[in-house]
Amino acid sequence: MLGPLLFISYTTEVSDVFDHHGVQSHLFADDKQTSASGRVSEVDNIRSQSAVCAEDVAASCASRRLQLNAEKTELIWFGSRANLSRLSGHDLSLRIGSETIKPVSSVRDVGFRLDNELSMKQHMSLIARTCFYHLRQLREIRRRAGYEVTV
Repeated sequence: MLGPLLFISYTTEVSDVFDHHGVQSHLFADDKQTSASGRVSEVDNIRSQSAVCAEDVAASCASRRLQLNAEKTELIWFGSRANLSRLSGHDLSLRIGSETIKPVSSVRDVGFRLDNELSMKQHMSLIARTCFYHLRQLREIRRRAGYEVTV
């Protein structure tokens, strides 16, 4: 019974850290996601705000003898192609402790592949590839079972 209570107190504490920094958050099991939005001209402020927030979350976790896994931490900047190109001169990475998190062009979120332009091209390509794989598997099963389908 103590496990669920500890988990709820942990998630409440982490949520309070996100609220304190004014970033939107989503917690799911042991995953934490945050988001902040703004104009291209505000990117340095958003990055520094996110870095301070991440440091505070890491400190909160450390106070409970937990550790953020930098290898599983992903950072993505969303925007139109034009706005993303205007970010090219900025340092878009986050520093959490001794680790530097570099931005990626796509992330996986609850089974979806999201790219930085939110075009869904990578996700649709993955879905099509998976469908064709399963269709080929069904064709092999049909051949081995001796069924011949004609249309």
